[in-house]
Amino acid sequence: MAFVRVTVNEKKEGYNTSIWSVPLEGGEEPHQLTKGDHDSVPRWSPDGKFLLFLRATEKNGKPDPPQLAILPMAGGDSFVFTDLPKGAGSPSWSPDGKTIALTSETNAEDLAKQEKKKSKESVSANQPSPKASADKEAPATDERESDVRVITRAVYRQDNEGYADPKHPTHIWLVGAPHSAGEKVKPRQLTTGRFDEENAIWSNDGSQIYFTSDRNDEPYYDLPKTDLYSVAAAGLAQAGVKITTIDLQVGGFGPGGGALSLSPNGKQVAFTASTTRPINSYTQPDLWVLDLLPDAKPRNLTANFDFDVPGFVIGDSSAPRAGGQNKPIWTPDGRGLIAVYTKEGNANLAVFDVPVAADAELGKAGVHDLTSGNQGVMSFRVTPDGSKLIYVLSTPTRINDLFVLESHEQRCDAPNN
Repeated sequence: MAFVRVTVNEKKEGYNTSIWSVPLEGGEEPHQLTKGDHDSVPRWSPDGKFLLFLRATEKNGKPDPPQLAILPMAGGDSFVFTDLPKGAGSPSWSPDGKTIALTSETNAEDLAKQEKKKSKESVSANQPSPKASADKEAPATDERESDVRVITRAVYRQDNEGYADPKHPTHIWLVGAPHSAGEKVKPRQLTTGRFDEENAIWSNDGSQIYFTSDRNDEPYYDLPKTDLYSVAAAGLAQAGVKITTIDLQVGGFGPGGGALSLSPNGKQVAFTASTTRPINSYTQPDLWVLDLLPDAKPRNLTANFDFDVPGFVIGDSSAPRAGGQNKPIWTPDGRGLIAVYTKEGNANLAVFDVPVAADAELGKAGVHDLTSGNQGVMSFRVTPDGSKLIYVLSTPTRINDLFVLESHEQRCDAPNN
C-alpha cells in the first residue's frame, strides 16, 4: 500500500510530505517512493501498474499550485504531466484506467495568459536580438494582477483559505493517463458555470461522473442543501444534469465529510449528513443512502443510532498535512457500509447494515464493531477486492500508525501493526 509520510522541515517553518510504500503482508520496512518535498494524495491505477499523486514544487521559497504526477511501478522516475495555472486536485482514475478526473480553479483567462507567456518565452529563446544581453538584465515585465478586492458578499473569506474568488470556481476536468514522460496529454474542462463542483466520482462503467454542487450565489442565507448532478465523461463541457436535491447539511466534522461512495451495483451513493430541521446549535451527523434516480430522497440508516457517524476525535493526533479524505466504504455484497463512529471520546470502525428489503424499517441498521478500545481511527481504506481493511490509528501514547484488518467480517481488538 502507499501512504503519505509527514515530516517537519528542519531548515524552515513548515512540513514536508512524501509518499511511501509498505507490503500489506508485513515483514518489510516501509520505503520511500517519491523524492518531492510536497507529494501527496497517492492513487493506484486499477491495474496497480502506476501510482498517481499530486506534486507541488517550490518557487521563491513557496509551493506552486500542485500538479498531477505519475510514478511507473515497473521502473523509472516519476513525472509531472499537467501544467494548469491554478493547479489540480482530487484526482481519481476511471474504471478502465485510461482517464483521470481532477478538479481545478483554472479558467479560460488563466490559460490564455499562460499561453501568451509561453509564446513570448519561445520567441525570445529562438530569435535573440542585439539587445538580448540588455534584456536579460532588465526586470521581468509579467502582467500583474491587481490586488484590489471589491467585496460584494457577506461571506468573503475563510480561515486557512484566504479570500473567496468568484472568478475561479472549482470545476471538473479530464485528462488522459500517460504511461511515460514523453507522452504529452492535455487536460480538458468537463463542467462549466460560476459555481463550484465537489465530490466527483466515476460511474462503474466510466460513462458518467456524479458530483455535488450548491448553485446558490449566497447560500449562507438559506438552510444548507446541495444538488446531485451527473455529466457524460465523453461529452462537451457543460453544467451537468441535475438528478435530485439533497435537503441536508452534507458532510460532518472530520476529514472528507460529505464525500460520495458509489455502491457495487452502481445504483446508490452513500454519504454522511445531518438534518437541518429543527434548527439546532448542533445536529448529530448520520449515515445516508440515496438512489441514483430523478428526484430521489435520501434514506437515513442511523436515525436511531445515538452516536456521530462519521466520528472524529478533536486533538493533535491528526496529520497536520495531507490527512486524506474519508468516505463510507461499501462491503463487496452491497449489504453494509464501513464507517467511523465516535463514542465516549473514542473513534472506531464498524459495519452498518444497509436494508435491502422494500419493507425494511429504516433508521435501525445493525451495527457490527470492527475495532474497539481507547483510540481514534483517523482514516481508512479497503483493498479493491474488499479482503483487507487498512486504517490509521492513534492512541494516547501512539500517534498515527498503520494497521491492517484481514476481513471486515472479523472483529479487531488487537490489529496487526
